[in-house]
Amino acid sequence: MKNISIITFINIIFLIAFVAIASSLFIFIKLDKEKYEITTSQRYKLIADTFLTGLQVGDSESHLKKLYKRYNVRVIDDRKKKLFIIINARERFFTNSFLGRMRVLQLGRGYYLYLQELGYNVMLEDLKPKNYNGAIAIILFVFSMLILLSLYTSLRRKLNPLKLLHEEIKKFSAGAQDFEIKVVNNDEIGKIAKSFDIAIKNINKLTKSKTLFMRNMMHELKTPIAKSMIIAETLEDSRNKVLLKKAVARMDSIVKELATIEKISTKILVLDKQKVMMSRLLEKSLDILMHNNNANIIQNIKDFSLFVDNPLFEIVLKNLIDNALKFAEDGKALIKCYDNNIEIISKGNKLSKNLSEYLEPFYQYEKRKDGFGLGLYIVNEILKLHKLKLEYRYEMQSNIFFIRL
Repeated sequence: MKNISIITFINIIFLIAFVAIASSLFIFIKLDKEKYEITTSQRYKLIADTFLTGLQVGDSESHLKKLYKRYNVRVIDDRKKKLFIIINARERFFTNSFLGRMRVLQLGRGYYLYLQELGYNVMLEDLKPKNYNGAIAIILFVFSMLILLSLYTSLRRKLNPLKLLHEEIKKFSAGAQDFEIKVVNNDEIGKIAKSFDIAIKNINKLTKSKTLFMRNMMHELKTPIAKSMIIAETLEDSRNKVLLKKAVARMDSIVKELATIEKISTKILVLDKQKVMMSRLLEKSLDILMHNNNANIIQNIKDFSLFVDNPLFEIVLKNLIDNALKFAEDGKALIKCYDNNIEIISKGNKLSKNLSEYLEPFYQYEKRKDGFGLGLYIVNEILKLHKLKLEYRYEMQSNIFFIRL
């Protein structure tokens, strides 16, 4: 029951209430009908006993007329009519007593008492015959259903804003920002909607401030990076020149990654997919990585083509390789590519937590390592844009991060 939605839960409650009321009505009608039939049979038995006794003692005509009036019956003298009723009517009750025999017959909506005592018989028509009428029970049922329906409609109307709020939350989670949640009611749901609207506005303010800061920072960094690159080119060929160029290129790469993060967080990143060979993609990734000793990066590649955003996927591979090198016990990383699978393998201890925790931004699972803790976060976000998934397993004392294409 924990995972059932509120609307479904309410529907179930009202369905149970409907079934309970309908069942109660059915039981009530059944019991009331049985009571009616018992009362009717007792009435007819009383009438039969009275008239059979009168037949035995020889009541006067005037006394019989009083009995007809008291019990609201009349005598049927027409033999043909009596015979027609006896042949065609349905027998409802039949009793024998020391006074005589009584048969209650029903023909259409009419009820007839056929009394027999030795060689004498009489047929009485009940002038007040009524079939069982459950109108009162039906009226109560309809009244109960109308109340139940009005309560259900009112409750659903009350919960409609909750559904609208859910739709607005889905829009916000999908990246929509410039919208306002309209608060109609002042009840609990209205207060939640108002609080959420305030929270969205505050989040949007913070997001805009962060975006402005990131853009200004990257703009300010580009100028000194460009100047440093120019200065590096003016130096004579030496080891210092190579180191300076690598450092500047590394700074430029970091700025580009920050720009990528900013685009991902603001949902404005659009993929530009192209066909590329895995070997070419890996080569470009290693160029961006600028590792001091490529001998520590072992490649085992069966080449295949991919359809991806090349610059973004280069960042994915670069970050995974960089991550493997940082935390490898022997400082080495193995890259295996085969059958549309990419595996980055390094020796080390198994991850102590679930992979999802390491995919959070600014998460550093070993504080002694350098970096901002954004590597796996960027990898995960880019893979999600490609509708791919970063997976992890631990085998042969090695951490294996892999992507199935």
